[in-house]
Amino acid sequence: MRIEVVKPEGPDDYAHRVFKAQAEKWGAPRGRREGKKMRLREESARHSATTLTTFVCAALLAASASAQLPPLPLGDKDFPRALAPVVEAEHAFAVYSIEHGMKDAFLHFAAPDGIVFRRAPVNAIEAWTQTNPAPAGLLTWYPTYADVSRAGDLGWTTGPYEFREKPDDKQAAAGGHYVTLWRWQPDGSWKFVLDFGIRHAAPTTIESGLRYPPSVQKNEDRRGKPAVFADLNPVRSSLLEAERELSNDSASNRSYRALLSRADESFRLYRQNYFPFVGREAARKALEGKAEVITWKPTKAEVSRSGDLGYAYGTYELKSELSDEKPAEQGNYMRIWKRQGGAWRVVLDVTNPVRPQ
Repeated sequence: MRIEVVKPEGPDDYAHRVFKAQAEKWGAPRGRREGKKMRLREESARHSATTLTTFVCAALLAASASAQLPPLPLGDKDFPRALAPVVEAEHAFAVYSIEHGMKDAFLHFAAPDGIVFRRAPVNAIEAWTQTNPAPAGLLTWYPTYADVSRAGDLGWTTGPYEFREKPDDKQAAAGGHYVTLWRWQPDGSWKFVLDFGIRHAAPTTIESGLRYPPSVQKNEDRRGKPAVFADLNPVRSSLLEAERELSNDSASNRSYRALLSRADESFRLYRQNYFPFVGREAARKALEGKAEVITWKPTKAEVSRSGDLGYAYGTYELKSELSDEKPAEQGNYMRIWKRQGGAWRVVLDVTNPVRPQ
């Protein structure tokens, strides 16, 4: 859709038109008091026009930004129905941020236990409620990859984002890739439980299309309802155990080997200041030869009701050598796992360092 933006009438033009109409109706001022009244009416008209012009411009910019978001393929014949609610939630989140601002958007779409990352993982609603004044600027994003559990209760999307200090800025001040985890709520809505991201330079090409793993379509073709676990504690414990084993193996077998040995073929590696490495081989080339040792400390792990999709998040420390007293880097991490054939495999790993205090 193409939007033609017409320049609105300026506040001075509007005020003059109102003042002229009033003079024609009531006649010219007949004294100091009448003249003062007319000047006050003119100032009031100018103030109203300024407010109206600001509102109209903001509305036009928001409409223009929303229209530039890529269309979703939800109406395609072969698009998986189970994935649609996750993608729709992400799109609605992005549009709400454009139209109402970042703070209202995050508060509106965060689950009660939703997490964002500052120096450490924090509750999203508490963090954004305390963010005053609300950040200005325009944050835009859209999904280019998505997945959902067999039970249809947990999903995630990822894609590029851009931030502009002013909505009409042609060049973005910052950009990168986001990752959002979504969970179905008892009231039927979808809310995010984790929101994370990395920064990197502006891309030379624009990402397009929305991809998803073959397993989503396979699940769509299966008949009957998926099996769900009555007790998720054993499944959750198995994911936490996989996290602990990965961290322990990292110390004895070098971090990149420990991670890649558990990586799925579709593995995505996100690191600050780098474009995403998509595919296990791309991640191998990026990590191979690095002698660093990373210790992960999971804060929490959660799984879907079908036990096939899960995630963990927490903090990490990076050392050049295990014997080093001080870490060379510290930060937060998030990892998404899929259980295949009874074993957990990593499908996404993202770290984001924090500045030393």
